[in-house]
Amino acid sequence: MSNKNILVLGAGVSGLTTALKLLESGHKVTIWSKDPAGESPATSFNAYAFWLPVKSDQDLRVERWANETYAAFEQLARNTSSGVVMRKVFELKVSQEEPWYGQKLPFFRHAAPNEVTNQYKDAHILDSAPVIDPVVYLPWLRSKVAAYGAIFAQKEVSSLSECPAEFELIVNCTALGARQLLGDQELYPARLQVLKLKHNGFDQVVFDSEGPNKLCCVVPQSDYIKVGAVYDERNESMEVDDEVTAGILDRVTKMIPGFKADPQDVLSVTRCLRPKRAATRVEPEKLADGRWVVHNYGHNDTGYIISFGVAAEVAGYAVTLQ
Repeated sequence: MSNKNILVLGAGVSGLTTALKLLESGHKVTIWSKDPAGESPATSFNAYAFWLPVKSDQDLRVERWANETYAAFEQLARNTSSGVVMRKVFELKVSQEEPWYGQKLPFFRHAAPNEVTNQYKDAHILDSAPVIDPVVYLPWLRSKVAAYGAIFAQKEVSSLSECPAEFELIVNCTALGARQLLGDQELYPARLQVLKLKHNGFDQVVFDSEGPNKLCCVVPQSDYIKVGAVYDERNESMEVDDEVTAGILDRVTKMIPGFKADPQDVLSVTRCLRPKRAATRVEPEKLADGRWVVHNYGHNDTGYIISFGVAAEVAGYAVTLQ
């Protein structure tokens, strides 16, 4: 294999994970990010960041990517400095049904009657799934990438033609930025409002995406609890809405019996944009100058879930593309 000089655009979870896989394969990697040195993009930093089984009828690679990522995070959970732990994950359901992955995952089960309120008929439970704290994990991942010798720079490009010829391969992990960089009109934003609450000892991930308290998600971390919801789509205002905060707190207390979520428990409230696209884009494209770019964006809400699997796919392209 001939090692390449590779430019990665973007330093979120996709960019950093891809950079790590490329470095592990022996390539030289430079990472350009529009964010200041040491800062993480808001989308990755404020993500719920827990693992769920996912698949796509349009792209059969997605299920494999998710499974590969589960294995990687399960290993990382053994490293207490990584920010990855294994927790129970409850997806609350208003009807009883067998999920597509029900017979595939040994750690899946349905809820017992005492595990859900009378608002729900069931919950799909993963008894051991990776939960990632971006506040800890992203700096840890960045340090791993830096230890391999990656070069970081704060730089934003408006066209792939601005990437110097010294880079033999470009990897595009620009997320929502691909709208401007490529003119990809399939991308659009979903606006989230994310709350960090004082920790109250709750230790399970719980979310409702279809029932009476939708959309609401609770993710406990080591020293705070993240609570939030997708608020609306195609709205890019970053102004925090106090009514939305009140609504999220109300839903979480109804969703989880005994859960305490009062306004005085709120440590911070953040608005951020999640990039949405009909299909994740992971594919090579030949540029006019003969070089290749590998696109890695449009993950919707699966950025962390498929991060290691996609990174391995990109590393494979780095070998085969000439």
